[in-house]
Amino acid sequence: MAAQKQVLKAVKKTWHSILAPESFGKEVIGESLVASASDLAGRVVTVNLASLTDDIRQQHINLKFRVVAVEGDAAITELLSFEVMHSALKRLIRRGVDRVDASFVAETADGKKVRIKPFILTKAYARGTILRLLRKSLVEFVSEEAKKVSFDEFVKSLISNKFQMGIKSALKKIYPIKSSEIRYFGLV
Repeated sequence: MAAQKQVLKAVKKTWHSILAPESFGKEVIGESLVASASDLAGRVVTVNLASLTDDIRQQHINLKFRVVAVEGDAAITELLSFEVMHSALKRLIRRGVDRVDASFVAETADGKKVRIKPFILTKAYARGTILRLLRKSLVEFVSEEAKKVSFDEFVKSLISNKFQMGIKSALKKIYPIKSSEIRYFGLV
């Protein structure tokens, strides 16, 4: 039996732009070299927030986008998650403070289910009862605020840091708060 020779056919690849969603002004967040534009569907792209907003103070936040549609040679994306880097959170934690974390699923006004992981630091050590009350109030506040706004509005308030300041001002009545962050926010 003679060995068959396989012939590989060369496929010409082209560059396709990957665009951010409407809420980010359809800015180009990357390019990809693919054989056909349909190969981009479902691809996940991670982008640093500082490169989108041109604000160097937001370089500790990463955004993940998923390609949902292709128009011509441009790929349209949707926001998948918002995540604060672990190293940035580590820098906040000092001796003499307590950390309160939570993780839960909430629903936005437009019906999207999202996983939210808020994080707060107290100014000093607190008793266990105070920490439990802070955690309970944190979950209630964040889930109520998520119900009031749409997904895109929620993302805008996270990026502008208004939401984190709202958490801090709502919970400082229970115990003094040093810092409040949303360490993870993403679609379920």
